[in-house]
Amino acid sequence: MELEFQDDRRRGRIVMGLGLVLAIIAGGAAYYAVNQAQQQVGQGALQKVPVVVATTLIQARQAIQADQVAVRQVPIDDTNLNGVATEVSQVVGRVPAVSILQGQLVTSNMLASSAENSQFSILGPGESVTPDSEYWRAVSITVPDDLAVGGLLEAGQTVDVFVTAVVTVPPEIVATGVFYSDRSTKITYQNMVILARREAFYVLRANLAVAEEIAHLQASGTAMFSLALRPAIDQRIADASDLGETTNRIIATYGLPIPEPIDGRGSSGGRPIPAPTPFPTPTPDLSPAPSESPSP
Repeated sequence: MELEFQDDRRRGRIVMGLGLVLAIIAGGAAYYAVNQAQQQVGQGALQKVPVVVATTLIQARQAIQADQVAVRQVPIDDTNLNGVATEVSQVVGRVPAVSILQGQLVTSNMLASSAENSQFSILGPGESVTPDSEYWRAVSITVPDDLAVGGLLEAGQTVDVFVTAVVTVPPEIVATGVFYSDRSTKITYQNMVILARREAFYVLRANLAVAEEIAHLQASGTAMFSLALRPAIDQRIADASDLGETTNRIIATYGLPIPEPIDGRGSSGGRPIPAPTPFPTPTPDLSPAPSESPSP
């Protein structure tokens, strides 16, 4: 039986050629797919939509004015799409919970007020009303500039409130010599947020009990308020149990001299007072009297 010789080199060349063609087709398809994906990503990044941005720094808890915002064409994607405003009317009059920087997008989560044209928001950022939440209220007090950091306080700042009240002691207690009627001052309310201000009127955030106390103190007419500015980052509540001032306490603490009447002997508090210098006595005229001149 004779063996027939077969040349397999031609078949191998054909198989290799087909593999090369398939590899070229696969590479071209992959290149096309990657190129299309890059073009789609590039088109998405270049897509611009009209959004509202801040044209200047907008302070927290102050109503947004029309000249503080504008509509700009801004590149948008999924990272900054949520909550953007597309018209100026959507944000004008609203109160931001945080300061909005110049050029920053104005989004709904920055706004504290729940309605347009609201002058201030009682609730803070992220706060909501629940069955167990605090009963927050806005209450106003009148404080002259000289008792309110020179009138330099602004909405959004936190202050401590001092109350100065007239304490009237009954006569029978005054007779004991221990107490007497005078004014008394003490830090009463701490870490209160100024929601708004108009001249000497300050609108503060307070819970219902504090708002009731402030209303009574103002109605009594015997109390006045002073404001002390707190650092923005200081949220501590000081222990005021040992605080509170009266005139006699300040005198005793700092050793202020107590005025004493001057007695008839010209002394005050045991300290001699120099006697006034007497006026000089007139000197007698010792010159001789002029003689009469002879008649002419």
